[in-house]
Amino acid sequence: MAWVAGQPLRAPASTPMTASHRFFGSGDTPLVDSPNGRMWWHTMPLPDGTRISGYHADKTLQRKMWAGLDLGDLTGKRVLDIGAADGFFSLAAWFSGAASVTSIGTTHWSTWPHNITLAAERWNAPLAIETGDFRTHPLQGAFDVILFLGVLYHVEDVFGCMRRLRDLLAPDGVIALETQMTTIVNDLPIFECASDSYATTVKQAKDSLGGVGISNFLLPNDAAIRNLADSFDFTCKALDSPKNDYTAQLPTRRLYRLKRA
Repeated sequence: MAWVAGQPLRAPASTPMTASHRFFGSGDTPLVDSPNGRMWWHTMPLPDGTRISGYHADKTLQRKMWAGLDLGDLTGKRVLDIGAADGFFSLAAWFSGAASVTSIGTTHWSTWPHNITLAAERWNAPLAIETGDFRTHPLQGAFDVILFLGVLYHVEDVFGCMRRLRDLLAPDGVIALETQMTTIVNDLPIFECASDSYATTVKQAKDSLGGVGISNFLLPNDAAIRNLADSFDFTCKALDSPKNDYTAQLPTRRLYRLKRA
């Protein structure tokens, strides 16, 4: 299977349902250690019925987030997964019928692109794996669905980031956004600065400032997310439905759906 930079490969007419069922139905399958000796953030289902044990103690956390995003059938959709990490959500999009999935990350993470490449090869999924900063990397065309999960608070310029997302989104597209939130309670839109010197909601990880997507910068409250969306003419919906066990379990994380206004 080939991965061509800048050229997402088109899916075959139908995704094998047996593989899809194995991927999404793997919640209670046995856990195994990393097959490539690297740390895995995502607990990753494999076609042999096992799961690579991810970093978080809850080995169903990615499944809960995917369910909470409530994206449904992605048949025919062009998907961009920004900060794709180990690739769980890229593969979930593929197995939900996406016509193509482009996954982008940076080598400042020592596991990129090793883990996602291994997972894609095991599942024989033709992800287009790109290496670069999504803010400047030449991504081709408009995307119907953009997965922007766990990225917002890792970028220094949230406003430039939102402008770039708008440029990448198709006219009728949707952005699925997940982010760390501040624990400061305020009705006004605020961003808390992450710090290693002060007792902020999460630390900054100052030693990693030279990398991309590692240090934490600005932690929004709900009003800040809504105001940020409005500033760039997006509608914004918090995903707080009964399907969302993810933020019920992790109340300082939130899920949102953004569309062009």
